[in-house]
Amino acid sequence: MQTSNKISIIIFAYGFMGKYSAESFKKNKSFDVRGIILPGKNKFYKSNLSSINLNKNINILKSDNKFQIYNFIKKIKPDAVIISTFNKILDKKLIKLSKYINIHHGKLPKQKGRASINWAILMGRKSIYITIHQVVPKLDSGKIIKRKKIKIVSKDNYQSVKSKIGKFLKNDISKIVFNYLRNKINLKKNNQNKETWNCSRNPEDSMINFFNKRKDVHNLIRACKDKDFGAFCFLREKKLVVLESKINKRTIFEGIIPGRIVKIYKNGDVDCLCSDGVITLKKIYFKNKVLKPSSIIKSTRDTLLND
Repeated sequence: MQTSNKISIIIFAYGFMGKYSAESFKKNKSFDVRGIILPGKNKFYKSNLSSINLNKNINILKSDNKFQIYNFIKKIKPDAVIISTFNKILDKKLIKLSKYINIHHGKLPKQKGRASINWAILMGRKSIYITIHQVVPKLDSGKIIKRKKIKIVSKDNYQSVKSKIGKFLKNDISKIVFNYLRNKINLKKNNQNKETWNCSRNPEDSMINFFNKRKDVHNLIRACKDKDFGAFCFLREKKLVVLESKINKRTIFEGIIPGRIVKIYKNGDVDCLCSDGVITLKKIYFKNKVLKPSSIIKSTRDTLLND
């Protein structure tokens, strides 16, 4: 269904990209945002798109139920459906209702699957790609519409990479979709013979093991979401989420007990040992507060543990 020759769309907004995608399509006069699909009660998916900020004529569905989603899309009859994060594979019946376009974090056909931002930082990559592609019943396997390279520098973390992706989407996603729907883009193959996969990540996967090398521990801290999904360890059965760290190359240790605190600074930072040397912990989250580590860690006899 179209309004005044505008392209009618529905947006899946299950994650952080939903807000930026919605902003891009709302400001583009070629589009009419007719519906938004938000997560229902789901501990792994939270939308940053508040229905309070949406126009009153935009239909909102909060659901993870495919039957409800099918009826919602069937009733609105959009020209296109934009998936800026959804937690299920769409079946053929649902896909027949419209043209579906997915936004994926990864250089398809490489890096299919989930948690691609986390894995890019964990694996020390210098970039991540955003791939906009057609949707088919097999996950992340439709033809490629556009790929965008996003640089990852040493100071970046999960939050800053999200911000870079958000900026790109806000500025460009509606223009890319418009050109695609007007057949102005040459599609590229998504070669299944070259595909690789990233597995999903759960909160418990963010537990710090100080027996690992400090680069790997630092990347884990950079890669994880803060607070709810942050990299964590324990001090005398107290769970500490580590929000910020840096690798300390000045102090050299030969005798090492991984997890042992070796220095407490006046500014509140603390030095902790990994298997190959010192990492400086700069910010933690404990009992719903962001704190300097020395507010909890008081002694060089303290040892941070992973259980």
